Amino acid sequence: MKKFLFFTLFFVLQHSLEAQNNINFSAKTLDNSELNFSEVNSQSPTLLSFWATWCKPCRAEMKHLENYYNKYKSKGFTVIGVNQDSPKSMAKVKSFVATHNLTFPIVLDPNQEIFQKFNSQSIPLSVLINTNGEIVYTHIGYLPGDEIELEQEIMKLLEK
Repeated sequence: MKKFLFFTLFFVLQHSLEAQNNINFSAKTLDNSELNFSEVNSQSPTLLSFWATWCKPCRAEMKHLENYYNKYKSKGFTVIGVNQDSPKSMAKVKSFVATHNLTFPIVLDPNQEIFQKFNSQSIPLSVLINTNGEIVYTHIGYLPGDEIELEQEIMKLLEK
């Protein structure tokens, strides 16, 4: 009986992890164009950052994400910000992005449809995905210093 439970649990966990890999979605960007994640990710390792304007840790993390985007995009790396604000606060998103000179793509996820694919409950959520569509690193939350570990993970991914 224990073997059966173990294999059942193993199957469920493996299936859950596989479901999280090879994520695909299309979403509107701030300029109302369509971004297809699998097209972007097949060309470059990608960091998805789930954030909102009302989230203080998210806002603090954004300057580091912009730095990574600029520092590593020549090596084929990209960052996609997945905004979680409601439709009513979209003007705040555009203003925040402009004020902070964010140049990486920002997509809108007002109904949290993309966010739900990652079975997470809180933001900021960082998900690093290789060009095979496999999740290689995730991190929930942001405290000063977390950006060091994230950059190390980005560099490891780019070395492969």
